Amino acid sequence: MSQSDELDSDIPDRDTCQKLTEQFAEVTGTDEACAQFYLQDRKWDLERSVNAFFEATQKGGVSALTDGDEGELVVNVNKDMVNALGLGQVTSEPPSKFSFVSWNLDGLDERNLKRRTKAVCKIIYMEHPDVIFFQEMIPETFSYIEGKLPEYMCIAGSTEGYFTATLLRRFTVYYDSHRITEHSGSLMMRNLLTVEAHIGSLKLQLVNTHLESTRDHSAERIKQLKDSFKIAQDFPEDYTVLLAGDMNLRDKEVKNDATRLCLILTQSCN
Repeated sequence: MSQSDELDSDIPDRDTCQKLTEQFAEVTGTDEACAQFYLQDRKWDLERSVNAFFEATQKGGVSALTDGDEGELVVNVNKDMVNALGLGQVTSEPPSKFSFVSWNLDGLDERNLKRRTKAVCKIIYMEHPDVIFFQEMIPETFSYIEGKLPEYMCIAGSTEGYFTATLLRRFTVYYDSHRITEHSGSLMMRNLLTVEAHIGSLKLQLVNTHLESTRDHSAERIKQLKDSFKIAQDFPEDYTVLLAGDMNLRDKEVKNDATRLCLILTQSCN
């Protein structure tokens, strides 16, 4: 028997996997995405998976779990901490510096998706940026990241397919509202996710987008870029506007000074 056959033999049939996933979610009060992350690492052993989950959540903070097929870093915050963060009780003082990340997660590529998503959570926990713009998020990774990073408020640009998402660190950035503006000519479900927030007295408009991909859609991509900057320029002057994301721009698409300015500003935000 080959090594791959041995690995496949550890995986139950589809109906059994679904039943175990539902049982885990019911017992732990989580969701199916979280259930699959725990079960897959423990050869679909429900008891081991549930025990590992509660061990991590009871400890709080960062837990290193080694009982699975591969080492797993799990970030958890106890309920009291989550409640305090949600109420903004940790601090009301603005930070002395501001950190920002824009990251395309390539969620449509299933290769090593589980491992990559865990690594994303680990990096965010270690770097604790104030604002995060994600592109190519899918419902499963959004749910997992939202569950593992309760110190962030997570706002999704959609609930289907793949989409953008913006995360605000509850310690420092306070949510006011958000809206979604569709790119009307998009064939790839692209839009603008705009989150209004504030840090102390500083008012923010956080504009996260993922422009049309591939060479064949250059004209639509340029139109989306111009539309994005028009929207950003229309905000009141007392707002600081941050427009960033995955622009997919090619060098040859930078044809005039206005577009060059757009590119320079966009790159400076990433």
